[in-house]
Amino acid sequence: MKATFIHIEEFCTHHNIEVSLVHQLVELEILTLEKADNREVIELNELPKLERMVRLHQELEINPQGLQAIDHLLGQVSNLQEEVLRLRRRLNRFEK
Repeated sequence: MKATFIHIEEFCTHHNIEVSLVHQLVELEILTLEKADNREVIELNELPKLERMVRLHQELEINPQGLQAIDHLLGQVSNLQEEVLRLRRRLNRFEK
């Protein structure tokens, strides 16, 4: 299955943000960019994460370092939710 991409310039124009914000998110390892036709692109599966970070930046005026902390905490929450689900399934096996 071939990955689908969106050009960063188009995303930034549509969301009225500077390309430098996306580059900062990449430097902080929140996102990864690819090159296609000599242009920077992002995979569509990372688009919701980028849109979430842009909303937090624009609406709450959170700086890129704050976005990095939020991304880290969201990752921890997701991992804990998966662990709780796994433990519940394991507990259900013993209750039957």
